[in-house]
Amino acid sequence: MHFMLHIPDGSPTTLEATAKICGLSSLLTGHDVLPNMPGPHGGTGVQIGWPSPTQPRFHFEPEQQDWVPSVLKDEHGRPRYWVGFWKAQPPKENELRRHYTQSGPLVDFGGQRWKLPTPTTIDARAVYADDGSMRWEVVRQFSWVCDEAEQLRQTYLEEFGLRSIVFRNEPSAQINWLLKLLQINYRITPEVAVYLDLWVGKDKILDLFLTTLGLSRVQDG
Repeated sequence: MHFMLHIPDGSPTTLEATAKICGLSSLLTGHDVLPNMPGPHGGTGVQIGWPSPTQPRFHFEPEQQDWVPSVLKDEHGRPRYWVGFWKAQPPKENELRRHYTQSGPLVDFGGQRWKLPTPTTIDARAVYADDGSMRWEVVRQFSWVCDEAEQLRQTYLEEFGLRSIVFRNEPSAQINWLLKLLQINYRITPEVAVYLDLWVGKDKILDLFLTTLGLSRVQDG
């Protein structure tokens, strides 16, 4: 089943503004809201779900659910939101997939195959250059992908050894990039990715990260 979100002390009228603070704005499509719902923090708040004919429920039922606090915390160190999962039916790739997706290779994460967009597979349009020839230009909506990829690429070309060592101990920079790419095609949060065990295998994750930048490790021998 699709995961659920609970925002403590939230309400439908403040949801849009709160979602921006929580980094959840891109998830708010096709959702329903339940106000004044009990939550895992012991208080009440707004409950967000993505009901369907096969999964109409998204109420709070702690005996049958796992609730994970958000990585993001407020100024008092409290979770900005909570993510809920039905224990017997964890989310599937097709349940989190957006209606319109960008092209990309199918990559195995957590025993499921996910379509991972890359800077070379996102939508582009043909435009004229100054000399009358034509070239492909990434559509404005996804220009950030190429901009961020180029910055990361230059960083790794200049400091690969150092960055590789850091990755072995603290892989958040690489995983955050892969998560951003996945979020183009899926409603997914950092907490969902970890709950579904998407980030397994140091070498696999590093190689995949480098591949999205058009780089690869030099193999020994």
